[in-house]
Amino acid sequence: MNKTVSRKTDLHFKPAFPGLAGVDVMAHTYPIEPFLVFTEFFMDRPVFGPHPHAGISVMTYMLPDSKESFINRDSQGDFSTIEPGGVHIMQAGSGMHHDEFPKVTGNETHGFQIWINHADEGRLVSPKSMHASAQEVPEKRTEDYVVRVVHGELDGIAPNYTMVTKVNLYHVFLKPNKSMELQAMPMAFVYGLHGKGQSEGETIHAQSLLNYSSQGEKVAIHSFAEGLEFMFATGTPHNEPITYGGPFVMTTPEQIAETKRRYARGEMGILEPYKG
Repeated sequence: MNKTVSRKTDLHFKPAFPGLAGVDVMAHTYPIEPFLVFTEFFMDRPVFGPHPHAGISVMTYMLPDSKESFINRDSQGDFSTIEPGGVHIMQAGSGMHHDEFPKVTGNETHGFQIWINHADEGRLVSPKSMHASAQEVPEKRTEDYVVRVVHGELDGIAPNYTMVTKVNLYHVFLKPNKSMELQAMPMAFVYGLHGKGQSEGETIHAQSLLNYSSQGEKVAIHSFAEGLEFMFATGTPHNEPITYGGPFVMTTPEQIAETKRRYARGEMGILEPYKG
């Protein structure tokens, strides 16, 4: 049975800081959990500096059309270049620092910053980083579409990394006047990037968000004459309390308080400002 569209929202880029503009999709506003933050961004300079995370995984997916690569550094010694089409995941768990910024200041990067929630039993897993170059992100190609499997699995195609929270995240290029169906878990959404299409009678275009009902196992998409490029995300909500504490996400306020104490004690490592 196909899912129905429960909510359609037309979104727009907004300036966040000098050098950064984004489209923010947040779990406290939209039904996207176990995703918590799903932000399409343009950035042309360092903005945030070294900062910690705990209780979540943080994914950066650079879109293939990005004009520049990203640098990712973390307190466990990782120093990675996220090239256009590449992906980097910081499974923060019990806590670590990272820093991300364009490889060359002044050159515009284009991608997604995505927070994925952890269930309470996996809040404090050991921190680790996962990385894939553009060539290492697997793809399924047919006469009708190309799907980049950024995370999860599609018809037996999967990258060589997986987070503690099981989600599927696809970057889809649907050719003009074609249709496709995607298997979906209880939570599913589509975010438009380029072109135009429709799903269950609702139009998909750039920066539109379609949230789907929890009932049903498939999402049906049809493209119009210009084709359709979109992101498809699906997962199973944890259905547990969520407590935010800035860059930390826990289940209870008591856990947030303890996380802040651990951070103050230096238990999430140290990452000095970049000197390069």
